Amino acid sequence: MTIDVKGLSVDYIDQGEGPVVLLLHGWAAPIEAYRRIVDKLSARYRVLVPQMPGSGKTPEPSQAMTLEDYGAFVLDFCQAVKVEECIFMGHSNGGRIILHLLSQENCPLRCKKVVLMDAAGVPPVRPASYYVKVYSYKLARKLANMPVLKLIFGPLYQNMSRNRGSEDYRNASPVMKKTLVNLVNLDLTPLMPKVRQNTLLIWGENDTATPLRDGKIMEEKLPESGLAVIKNAGHFPFLDNWPQFSAVLDAFL
Repeated sequence: MTIDVKGLSVDYIDQGEGPVVLLLHGWAAPIEAYRRIVDKLSARYRVLVPQMPGSGKTPEPSQAMTLEDYGAFVLDFCQAVKVEECIFMGHSNGGRIILHLLSQENCPLRCKKVVLMDAAGVPPVRPASYYVKVYSYKLARKLANMPVLKLIFGPLYQNMSRNRGSEDYRNASPVMKKTLVNLVNLDLTPLMPKVRQNTLLIWGENDTATPLRDGKIMEEKLPESGLAVIKNAGHFPFLDNWPQFSAVLDAFL
């Protein structure tokens, strides 16, 4: 189904009745990827899952978004579906948005419980080779723009551009590339002590996108949090090990 949110036609799931669970998906993930969670929780809750701008069937924004823009979008969506109180669930980038929102003193949404699944918000640790690659890319770009050297370094720069960044970055449109750049290196750890809600952290033990190290840091920084590690699971623990994930969720909700 779709709903108009400030002129944007937003695809979303609205299933079940009862207290509201608002689930925010990860970067570019289709909302149907969370169907098993929705079907489980909708027996007791009204589960809402909005498709973020520029992903799935929701159109791209007219310009690159910031974390503040994502927070405003979530609040506008809640206003459109008439939600003032919820249990927050967030996966990956969805978790980053939740941390931002709940750290704000004037957040209008009432929330007592939070579930963060392999959430983003801790800056990645980069090896030295990463910075060498970034410097080489910038140097090649500069040389490729010099008329005398364009024929020599132009093809090199084009090849490096095609292989630059993560798979998410390479697959994104120009607007969403800029959006990802706005988000990926944000450090939300200073905001975490301000999030006072009872928070369950669920993490895949083998996650390489937001590694288990990030979950342990969040457990230290979030005052009312506990970390559950899902065995034999990566960045999508609800897909990799549903029985354990489901049991952990039941114990918290």
